[in-house]
Amino acid sequence: MLVFIDESGHPHPEDPTARPVLAAVCIPQQESRNISRQLFSIKRGLLGDERAGLELKAHSILNRRTFRRRQDLPELLEEVFERIRNLPITIFAVVMEKPTVEVSRDDSRLPRQYRYILQRVNALLSDQPGNCVVLVDGDGSQYGGLSEKFERYLNRFHEGQSMTKVVDTPYFVDSRYTMGIQLADIVAGVVRQYHEQDLSRGLPSDPYLRTVARYYRTIESKMQDLTSPDGFSLPGVYFMAERLHYFASEEENTDAG
Repeated sequence: MLVFIDESGHPHPEDPTARPVLAAVCIPQQESRNISRQLFSIKRGLLGDERAGLELKAHSILNRRTFRRRQDLPELLEEVFERIRNLPITIFAVVMEKPTVEVSRDDSRLPRQYRYILQRVNALLSDQPGNCVVLVDGDGSQYGGLSEKFERYLNRFHEGQSMTKVVDTPYFVDSRYTMGIQLADIVAGVVRQYHEQDLSRGLPSDPYLRTVARYYRTIESKMQDLTSPDGFSLPGVYFMAERLHYFASEEENTDAG
């Protein structure tokens, strides 16, 4: 299994997004190349050969301005979500409350939103053969050294060590050349806008928001509610309270050495 992770918005007091989201798109390894080819074919068919390498980025494609002034990019999203509907993928998301106090970058512990994603991925594969490889957008320097925090969590902390289905070395990749990350980016963008606009309360009259809600329903159909090996509920979309961004100095001293 390949697990592609990306975020929409960033959990920081000065970030303009109100509900930052971390999303994971889980793709069976044997299906990954076929899915990339399908998405590339969609882009080439709608945009032509010269623009077939366009990166799917929610902030530049999934917005009112694009939907109002462009025709090709909304059509592209329609095709992508129609394809997602039939792809053999599983999606997880963590919807965060925006922190009001800046989260320390010096803490060596892996941010909880990433831990919650890993818990779900590990549970997804609990009764299946094989392991999963985690691929994250970026160079590993974000969050004060995300690559080091992943390594420390998976290899030195009891909880991380118990995730036997997760390969202990994550890969940090360039989204421009990684179709799975582009899917995770679009998914995270839809989930964020859906919950920022409280669209779960009812179908809006605004045409753009109705489209976001429709895309969200497609994403929701690919989510799974799971149970951890020790019996805890792991919903496909998790709502993370603000307090969970912060670690107390004495909290969770589970370093296995």
